[in-house]
Amino acid sequence: MALNRERELALADASLVTFFERNRDLYRDLARDAYGFAAKPIEEAHQEVRQDDVIPALELALRISEPLRVYLAGRKLRQMYWYTWFAELIVDRLWEALRKK
Repeated sequence: MALNRERELALADASLVTFFERNRDLYRDLARDAYGFAAKPIEEAHQEVRQDDVIPALELALRISEPLRVYLAGRKLRQMYWYTWFAELIVDRLWEALRKK
């Protein structure tokens, strides 16, 4: 599911929007890799890649990303949905750049 306003506000309240901005280059690179992974079979099927196609691949990378894991642990944000919501934030913020080849 793409980022909605409620989740964006929760991410902002947890300072994850600021965390993203401070680490934008790292998460841009992860998002590009996730986009490429998701896009290959979709584009081969002559279909359009959507944000929700990229988010699961990016979420997997985020779950093993040490900077995010350390940040969430330090804030005692142990719920697994933070990875999904953070992936949604990244894709939302970088979507236009990701779509450009």
